[in-house]
Amino acid sequence: MLRSVRLAAMIALIDLAAPTAGVSADDVLPERLVGHGGPVKAVTLSDDGKRALTASFDYSVILWDMSGEEGRVVARLDGHEAAVNDVAFVPGTDKAVSVSDDGAFAIWDLKGGRLEKLVRDTGDKVLDVAVSLDGRFAAAARWDGTARVFDIAAGRETARADDHRGNVNAVGFSLDGRELFTASYDGMIRQWPLDGGAISGPPRVLYAHGWGVNVIAPLPGGSLLAFGTLDGVTGVVDLQTQETVRLFESDKPVLSIAVSPRAGWFAAGSADGHIRVFDIDSGALVEDHSDFYGPVWSLSFTPDGRRLYRAGLDDFAIGWQVEPRRQVEPVQSVYPRRFQARDIEDPGESEFLRKCSVCHTLTPAGGHRAGPTLYGLFGRVAGTVEGYSYSKALEDSAIVWTPQTVSQLFDEGPDIVTPGTKMPVQRLKSVERRDALIDYLVRATEPDASAPPPGTRSN
Repeated sequence: MLRSVRLAAMIALIDLAAPTAGVSADDVLPERLVGHGGPVKAVTLSDDGKRALTASFDYSVILWDMSGEEGRVVARLDGHEAAVNDVAFVPGTDKAVSVSDDGAFAIWDLKGGRLEKLVRDTGDKVLDVAVSLDGRFAAAARWDGTARVFDIAAGRETARADDHRGNVNAVGFSLDGRELFTASYDGMIRQWPLDGGAISGPPRVLYAHGWGVNVIAPLPGGSLLAFGTLDGVTGVVDLQTQETVRLFESDKPVLSIAVSPRAGWFAAGSADGHIRVFDIDSGALVEDHSDFYGPVWSLSFTPDGRRLYRAGLDDFAIGWQVEPRRQVEPVQSVYPRRFQARDIEDPGESEFLRKCSVCHTLTPAGGHRAGPTLYGLFGRVAGTVEGYSYSKALEDSAIVWTPQTVSQLFDEGPDIVTPGTKMPVQRLKSVERRDALIDYLVRATEPDASAPPPGTRSN
């Protein structure tokens, strides 16, 4: 009771009676957003709930029409050269921004379905992106110990916050856009004053935690910031007094936070599949939903707060009806996933599933994953599968894939054999395991004689 009283005193009340345009509780919404070829790293709904964006390990962003039971792919946005970790709509515009393991910050034209600008920097992972409510600026959390602020219209960096002593995991803007919040592996949440997109003074340590802080989110009213930590704490900190209240503690990292001003809730997702919904006004735990099938990397509420979309190891985002709570929640995840397969007798197939299946298929059509289909791999010239967006390094490569060159790829690593490519480093130093994988690939990728494989040389 004391915790609820303390928290209520800290939080400004919000008007829950105001009308909300867009998607309502009676609208039919997709149970799943199916279209990626790899685990979905982020999901976010537009302010009216009519559109959504998802970002994936398959290097792409998808723009969704949320009407109907299926959800419709409006545009697939390609341009990153590694897993896309986060994506956000830009308020008041037809633009979006995203960040990736490739170290780049992307600006997308959603109306045209195209990449407008890719701001490249160091190769350090960029994990989180936030946009100011006026749509002017974006901030990106980088694993080089910095957070960068960008002028979206100009497509350029305007400020760099570099006072952390570890990876910056999360960023956020105050509701008035005059402050930037950063959270780091060093356990610190810092508050930076902003003026026109520039840092206008030294930072303040808003909160110091013994473990890394993974996620942050400003709450309605503008006086509180929610946070989640590596050691499983979900809490809030008062921006004026720096008073902190721990709402929930577990032994699993908190990986995601979403806020619903309309419902007066915020939700936190954890590494063990739990989604906990808290009442902002009282601090009480409203719901505790368990997925059981892996981490919750991202969360996003519908405008009315009654439904929540989540992203994790599945190749699709999943909707959960928060209110009214269903007595039996249908299982949407598929387990085990292809890269989690168990009890595989063929050691080569086991290596393929663990090492390769996240990025590659074995079918002629190929599907949309981080890498091209391996169908007809042997004898194929590198960089020649039609319809796949290769790096220039592979487009210009003269490598022909043979058992020897593929084995070399797993022995030395793609960073050595094919430098400058998008291929993640996957090495197999065990000769026995590597030979078993090659033997399996020779069998599994052999093309149908009636259909020539993609990329083969003609004599």
